[in-house]
Amino acid sequence: MVTLAQLESQIQKLQRRADAMREQKSVEVIAKIRSMMDEYGLTTADLAKAGSGSGNKRGRKPGTKTSASSKNGAAKTTLPAKYRDPESGATWSGHARPPAWIKDAPDRSVYLIDGASNKKRALKKGRAAVKKTARRNARSAAA
Repeated sequence: MVTLAQLESQIQKLQRRADAMREQKSVEVIAKIRSMMDEYGLTTADLAKAGSGSGNKRGRKPGTKTSASSKNGAAKTTLPAKYRDPESGATWSGHARPPAWIKDAPDRSVYLIDGASNKKRALKKGRAAVKKTARRNARSAAA
């Protein structure tokens, strides 16, 4: 059976080996970076300048406002609210992540805004009518 002292000794040996490998790897990486800097004529000042924000960064530039259109140019639409918190008055459209006030609710229909349940039913009826028409057209085309 291995003792705690033996395990700690092994850990220390492995840690020293890992440090040595890390040191060797960093020496190799630094040499590679220096050779690439020489190849492209770069200096440490160029690196500092690139890190100061003058290079291409991802995301919005400071001071710009978000646009109201998506990537393909189509306008973004906001969905109407379906649920309302009676205490705070906060609303939720029913899409994306649910807010904390409705997240754990066993029955979300309690929070439905008047008419939202009727809209759901109308939407379902509309979809059923479209499917029914499509089936009827397919049958008539096959005949």
